[in-house]
Amino acid sequence: MKVRDLIPLFLVSLIVLPLSIGGGTGTVLVKPPWNHCLGLNRVTQFHLDIFSGYRETFDDPQGLFCVKMACEDDPETTKDDDELTVIGLNSGRNTVIFNKSITSIGILGSYGSEMFKFNHPQSITGERLGNIYVADTGNDRIVHLRYENDGLIPVREFRGPVNDRLRSPSGTSFSGGVLYVADTANDRITRFDPEGGLLGVINPELGGAKLKGPYSIAAVTDNDEWLYYSDYFLAVVDSLGQRLWKISPDGEGIRIFRYRETAGNGCFNHIAIDYYGNVYVTDTPRGVIHKFDRHLNYIVAIGEEGNGPGQFDEPRGISIYRRFGQVFISERSGASYFWIGTDLYRFSADNLVFDLEKGTCRLDVNFLLAEHSTITMILEDERGTERLVLIDDYLLPANNYRRRLEITCDRAAGLAKCKLRVTATARPTYSSRDYCNVTRSSGLLEAHVISKTASMVK
Repeated sequence: MKVRDLIPLFLVSLIVLPLSIGGGTGTVLVKPPWNHCLGLNRVTQFHLDIFSGYRETFDDPQGLFCVKMACEDDPETTKDDDELTVIGLNSGRNTVIFNKSITSIGILGSYGSEMFKFNHPQSITGERLGNIYVADTGNDRIVHLRYENDGLIPVREFRGPVNDRLRSPSGTSFSGGVLYVADTANDRITRFDPEGGLLGVINPELGGAKLKGPYSIAAVTDNDEWLYYSDYFLAVVDSLGQRLWKISPDGEGIRIFRYRETAGNGCFNHIAIDYYGNVYVTDTPRGVIHKFDRHLNYIVAIGEEGNGPGQFDEPRGISIYRRFGQVFISERSGASYFWIGTDLYRFSADNLVFDLEKGTCRLDVNFLLAEHSTITMILEDERGTERLVLIDDYLLPANNYRRRLEITCDRAAGLAKCKLRVTATARPTYSSRDYCNVTRSSGLLEAHVISKTASMVK
């Protein structure tokens, strides 16, 4: 991404406080390297003042959408493929902010009900051909805009059928040619075609639970780009931010995760889904981002103590460009830009055994892997010299792991005399592997030796 593109991009990306101190140290979200953005991964009101001519103030920023617009793509080169259009909602001022060109930003909107006027819009979505959809919550409608010639133009508004209107729609997600709307006051998900034609409604149930006041939604469905798994679903926050649903595209409730299971005080807010189907949910009161795998198994609270050096400043909207793992997050009064990284939390190893009869080495390892990564583990001595490769570039999904490793070792007798530790390196499979990798080591281990004689006696 060219430096000249970054300032307007960051001004409108409405994103997060830094979660990491740089590449190689781990953490789930990583600041891009200095030569990628000249350190401009964070925007404040100061930057917005300069590029808006003091016309705009961060005031309750909410939903975000990022995309590589087809009209901005040069098919003759791949060098511009990560240069994105980012569009954000400044809900308190009823405006939409976007990177109008490589040197300026665009701001449109004010309070009202006409086209290009809004009443506390909460969510925005779209697709690479330039169709943009805004959940204009206070006006009970979806506003359809189109990105053309570095600007946004009005197309239409739609409110649903005359006898069954949208009521306080708060969430939007465009996926597989379908617009999914969190129809909040109607307690349902409403589906539209790209021109606003009604396709139907979704009223999921699971174990007696029904959708109540859905607020935000993210969808991954068939025909979407940059998805690793063919596991298509909707992720929906409802019940005043206290529940997160996984719902099939045809409306079947699959799983509900309740906020109380996070053992914190806050609520779920906006949602984004990455290349592997991992679900990211902002938590404004608590100042963190919750990360789940595609089954809604909880992974980690990003930004909490021990999972990054600081909390977010009331994170709100979040958007992920799945191709390269670029992440944008809105917060109370600023914006930041990240790459998806990885981490090995609570890494430990124990029960090191050299079996001289079998000629093997075995041990137990325990860790939380925060992102799909290739894992390499080695035994090294106290001087840091590699003595034995345990795992070499083995792909694992994000999860909690406690595994016993056992490998052939023809030098077991010699290694049993050394002071050894396990060192593990995780490399994420996208963003920038070399920059985002992380290394963790166990303490020195006491080895137990099973001799040939002892084995025969047994």
